[in-house]
Amino acid sequence: MNVINPMTEAAISQALSDMELDDMLNTQSSHLKAQTAQAKLLSFQEWHLRYLLEHPKINAVNYLTNLRVMIKVRP
Repeated sequence: MNVINPMTEAAISQALSDMELDDMLNTQSSHLKAQTAQAKLLSFQEWHLRYLLEHPKINAVNYLTNLRVMIKVRP
Protein backbone atom coordinates (compact mmCIF):
# COMPACT_ATOMS: atom_id res chain seq x y z
CA MET A 1 0.00 0.00 0.00
CA ASN A 2 1.25 3.50 -0.81
CA VAL A 3 -0.02 7.07 -0.96
CA ILE A 4 -1.07 6.84 -4.61
CA ASN A 5 -2.68 3.42 -4.23
CA PRO A 6 -4.43 3.20 -0.85
CA MET A 7 -5.73 -0.35 -1.43
CA THR A 8 -3.80 -3.44 -0.40
CA GLU A 9 -3.32 -6.34 -2.80
CA ALA A 10 -5.77 -8.39 -0.71
CA ALA A 11 -8.42 -5.65 -0.90
CA ILE A 12 -8.00 -5.35 -4.67
CA SER A 13 -8.22 -9.11 -5.05
CA GLN A 14 -11.39 -9.20 -2.93
CA ALA A 15 -13.00 -6.40 -4.95
CA LEU A 16 -12.24 -8.22 -8.20
CA SER A 17 -13.57 -11.48 -6.76
CA ASP A 18 -16.78 -9.71 -5.74
CA MET A 19 -17.13 -8.39 -9.30
CA GLU A 20 -16.80 -11.93 -10.67
CA LEU A 21 -19.71 -13.03 -8.47
CA ASP A 22 -21.97 -10.17 -9.62
CA ASP A 23 -24.31 -11.33 -12.41
CA MET A 24 -24.74 -7.73 -13.55
CA LEU A 25 -21.07 -7.47 -14.54
CA ASN A 26 -19.47 -9.13 -17.57
CA THR A 27 -16.31 -10.69 -16.17
CA GLN A 28 -15.78 -13.34 -18.83
CA SER A 29 -12.06 -13.84 -19.28
CA SER A 30 -10.64 -13.12 -22.70
CA HIS A 31 -6.99 -12.31 -22.05
CA LEU A 32 -4.24 -14.70 -23.01
CA LYS A 33 -0.82 -14.88 -21.46
CA ALA A 34 1.69 -16.05 -24.04
CA GLN A 35 3.92 -18.84 -22.84
CA THR A 36 6.74 -20.62 -24.62
CA ALA A 37 4.77 -23.67 -25.74
CA GLN A 38 1.17 -22.67 -25.11
CA ALA A 39 -1.13 -19.80 -24.24
CA LYS A 40 -2.95 -19.68 -20.90
CA LEU A 41 -6.28 -17.95 -20.43
CA LEU A 42 -6.04 -15.57 -17.49
CA SER A 43 -9.04 -15.12 -15.26
CA PHE A 44 -10.68 -11.71 -14.93
CA GLN A 45 -9.22 -11.37 -11.46
CA GLU A 46 -5.70 -12.46 -12.48
CA TRP A 47 -5.62 -10.06 -15.43
CA HIS A 48 -6.70 -6.93 -13.57
CA LEU A 49 -4.75 -7.70 -10.39
CA ARG A 50 -1.59 -8.25 -12.43
CA TYR A 51 -2.19 -5.01 -14.32
CA LEU A 52 -2.58 -3.00 -11.11
CA LEU A 53 0.48 -4.59 -9.53
CA GLU A 54 2.58 -3.86 -12.62
CA HIS A 55 1.38 -0.23 -12.67
CA PRO A 56 1.59 0.97 -9.05
CA LYS A 57 0.99 4.62 -9.97
CA ILE A 58 -2.58 3.81 -11.06
CA ASN A 59 -5.12 4.59 -8.36
CA ALA A 60 -6.79 1.22 -7.71
CA VAL A 61 -9.97 2.76 -6.30
CA ASN A 62 -10.51 4.80 -9.47
CA TYR A 63 -9.50 1.88 -11.69
CA LEU A 64 -12.00 -0.48 -10.06
CA THR A 65 -14.77 2.14 -10.17
CA ASN A 66 -14.20 2.74 -13.87
CA LEU A 67 -13.95 -1.00 -14.52
CA ARG A 68 -17.37 -1.59 -12.93
CA VAL A 69 -18.90 1.04 -15.23
CA MET A 70 -17.25 -0.43 -18.34
CA ILE A 71 -18.27 -4.05 -17.69
CA LYS A 72 -21.81 -3.46 -16.48
CA VAL A 73 -24.33 -5.57 -18.37
CA ARG A 74 -26.91 -3.31 -19.92
CA PRO A 75 -30.32 -4.53 -21.10
